[in-house]
Amino acid sequence: MKKLLFVVLLLIFPISVYAKTPNLDETLKVIKDINNVLVDDDVKIESTTIEDDSIIFIINGNSVKVDYTFSDNKFSFVGGTFQLDNNKKIIGDIQDNQYAFYLYSILESKSTIPYDQDDYYNDNNIKKIINNNFNDVYKEKTNTFGISLKEITKNKYQLVYDYYLDGDYPVIELDTLSNDIKNPETGNYNILITIMLVSVLCIGLYTYFEPNKSK
Repeated sequence: MKKLLFVVLLLIFPISVYAKTPNLDETLKVIKDINNVLVDDDVKIESTTIEDDSIIFIINGNSVKVDYTFSDNKFSFVGGTFQLDNNKKIIGDIQDNQYAFYLYSILESKSTIPYDQDDYYNDNNIKKIINNNFNDVYKEKTNTFGISLKEITKNKYQLVYDYYLDGDYPVIELDTLSNDIKNPETGNYNILITIMLVSVLCIGLYTYFEPNKSK
């Protein structure tokens, strides 16, 4: 029985070493591969390119731009604008948010994050979050996606979508797992995996070599 357990642990090891935090290049590769994707009724992203700090979508023959930044394993891209009243509630609708929402929804669909209707960042849910005692940054419980605000002028803000690469459900393409053998730029997720692997091996070795006390 002990030998069987040890063999199982050895099988888990090579599978687990591939768990990692994706880096910026891998994330941009996922985005560049967004081609011929239907994102709404009669709305298709025909192709995607990356230029400097901007993502360029060709949508129904027209070019649209979504700006992005990257720091501390957080990939952020700007969305629509809105105004707040004196009680910090949104006045009217969020303007011009559809292109950033398309990008967010594609990344969300490519991760394995469990779907939670309350944490799906469409305009209606964003308004509910901001109107309910919002404190500048909001992150759902798996630490993978969130939103934050950037003040433009007094009471006028720009919405920012945040994707945390070291969250629980990052977007990782399967080919990067099989082709990228070297250790990539990683974050806390990789540290957690290392601790887990060491713990599993120690338990396996202890179980295998522990004297049979019943004898």
